[in-house]
Amino acid sequence: MRLSRPVGDPEFGRVQPCECKRQEQEARAAQRLQRLSNLGPLSEARLSEAETAVGPALTACAFADEADDQSGWLLLTGQAGSGRTRLCAEMANRRIAANRSALYFVTADLLDRLRAAMNATSGGDFSFALLFEHVRDAPFLILDDLDCISPTDWAREKLFQLLNHRRNSGRRTVLVAESADLSGIGLQSFLTLDVERVELGGSTSEARYREFGGMTERVLAQYTFESFRAQGLGGRGDAENLPGAKAMVEGWSEQPAGWLTLIGGTGVGKTHLAAAAAYARVAAGDRVCFAVVPELLDALRASYRDDGEASFEAVFAWLKDVDLLVLDDLGAHQETEWASEKLYQLCASRYLRRAPTLITTNVAPESLDPRLASRLLDSQRGTVQYVKAKDYRTDQAAMVINRTRRRSPRRG
Repeated sequence: MRLSRPVGDPEFGRVQPCECKRQEQEARAAQRLQRLSNLGPLSEARLSEAETAVGPALTACAFADEADDQSGWLLLTGQAGSGRTRLCAEMANRRIAANRSALYFVTADLLDRLRAAMNATSGGDFSFALLFEHVRDAPFLILDDLDCISPTDWAREKLFQLLNHRRNSGRRTVLVAESADLSGIGLQSFLTLDVERVELGGSTSEARYREFGGMTERVLAQYTFESFRAQGLGGRGDAENLPGAKAMVEGWSEQPAGWLTLIGGTGVGKTHLAAAAAYARVAAGDRVCFAVVPELLDALRASYRDDGEASFEAVFAWLKDVDLLVLDDLGAHQETEWASEKLYQLCASRYLRRAPTLITTNVAPESLDPRLASRLLDSQRGTVQYVKAKDYRTDQAAMVINRTRRRSPRRG
């Protein structure tokens, strides 16, 4: 439509889109911003007006609302379950709703994409350069789970290059981590006095959910009892006792007490059932930890060099006290005297208090540390459920439970 203006008016004869066309253009622009944001399933995650009107959320949203020509950095900290990612999604989505760009990355995912682009067989360097430039020059960047990366020399170098450029060019940046100590990944120098700080939640002991090994809350939500294939792969009658195992775990998760141990070959659904139980208890308001045993031991070793809330003592005390502890893949860890001792201390504490503990393993009990095996098999304190079915992933007969003779743990 043409504007109705008198002859001589600067806007005489100027074409302007009608209201319906303007709304259509705005919708397309919003969709494009949403697509470029990398939010994925978080694209619909919003906080209520009441939630954004007070406390840390008010500060974070005010930071997101500021003009892009005002340089500024925000450090958002809080334990798992404190709502960090949800607040990140709100900051990004409120900008997109205002027709402003925002880019969100889980830091480990970003590094994986950069590695893949750099290692591409054709055009790899160009693809890497484009991706790196896209992230480096984004007007508003959120890097979530910054302290959950594997701190290799390459990862530290790329993150330093990225953040150093954004600092020098005044790009608005949000760093998200459990604590304000980024020295373990070599980025503490960026946390200068002018970095605004927002802290969510409390100490590790107050966290609602914590994981070791990648079973984040978002991943956990995919493993429910409803989505468990109790009839085996493809429903072709491949299961031997999956319906009974599911019923056992589901019933236990309603009022967990004592220990429940799931023993079976690789791929028969043990982890799915354990995750479903954990998800049910998180939904019920319990404090829950889902730990892949080798990853847990690595994290405990690393915590020796940390201070404060992330120290070994604080994490280990929380593991002993948490309402439900899931120990996934027990027996897959490298047996050392230190690993055996820490696992024994943790399990002995929970055993004495009858603290709900769910364990999965593909190792026969007699092949485990005898101190653990005797507790797993104590019918007065818990239940052992053997899970028998074909491998969900390969459609092959399940791997035979490992009954190799237990070797004496090595030192270190």
